[in-house]
Amino acid sequence: MLVSYGGETGDEVDWTAVEAAYGTAFPEDYKRFVQWFGNGTIEGAIGVMIPVVTDDRTTRRVSRLPERALADSAFRRWSDPDLEGKVSLDEILVWGETDSADTLGWITRGADPDEWPVAVYHRGDAAWVVHHCGMAEFLVKLIRGEFPECPISDASLVGAQGLRFLHDREEERLAGLGVYPWAGD
Repeated sequence: MLVSYGGETGDEVDWTAVEAAYGTAFPEDYKRFVQWFGNGTIEGAIGVMIPVVTDDRTTRRVSRLPERALADSAFRRWSDPDLEGKVSLDEILVWGETDSADTLGWITRGADPDEWPVAVYHRGDAAWVVHHCGMAEFLVKLIRGEFPECPISDASLVGAQGLRFLHDREEERLAGLGVYPWAGD
């Protein structure tokens, strides 16, 4: 279903230090994903980030939504009107993004991170959608086409076979050689 493409894979994360800095634990499925695959992209379409302890705002990492998103009233719309005003954007911890400018995160409500649902800001619909599953299950269901509707703006990964995950380190190495790995795909 998903294979690592090129170079070394996975990231070693000091989860104790990261969880102390972020003030929260992380879901176990996500920790396993980071261990096996790490920080990178699936077919250049979905970027998965890891938590990094740094003051450098330019470092791509798991983070809360930026202030500009929190201030944008258009970014507060939920596909389920019952969630309007019941879920705060401050509760969303972003772990991924798509090349179509969708935002992938968890609603970090509750003490057990393994129970956090995935929230997707679907840019095409200009609304947040909640999926009651973990991060890894979300990706599997997306790729297998198990959602009633594609949960992201680009349906190119739905039902695709032999998808590749490329770690950011490898993508940077290839870019240094003048190679764009997703060209022609």
